[in-house]
Amino acid sequence: MLPVSTAGTQETAVAVEYKIKAAFLLNFTKFIKLPEESFTGEDQPYKVCVLGRNPIGSALTAIESRTVGNRKINLQIVDDVQQAGSCHLLFISSSEKNNLINIHETLVDHTIIMVSDIEGFAGSRGIVEFVARGDKLAFKINLSRAREQGLEINSALLNLATEIL
Repeated sequence: MLPVSTAGTQETAVAVEYKIKAAFLLNFTKFIKLPEESFTGEDQPYKVCVLGRNPIGSALTAIESRTVGNRKINLQIVDDVQQAGSCHLLFISSSEKNNLINIHETLVDHTIIMVSDIEGFAGSRGIVEFVARGDKLAFKINLSRAREQGLEINSALLNLATEIL
């Protein structure tokens, strides 16, 4: 768990929170292994997508210059759940809370690491849910859903989760 508040203004605390979430997303790409068939070739980039209003904003652009293994990260903002089918990791913004059933139904046959900060997300077929624990940011993991998707989650990441479903 990492602290999300600072001694500065509320705006600064929010900016820090989103930088931490962006760092977590990068680490999720490294500690959650997708099946090889998720990629069409060795040079295909690793697509990290955001669905809905992008609360993470510029904090997320810092990960675009990074790589996962030998794959360059390609950051994409998607406006429609249909566009999300080609993503490898999908952050679902809280603006999509009322659309979660449709998102899960549309993407049910796609192997995607779905992450959100929507309360109850991990319990409703999501893979990773960000949660606040006091002034710290933590996460829950839906391990059974991840296994259904063919995802392999590194034990080090599982040990950091506040809850495993």
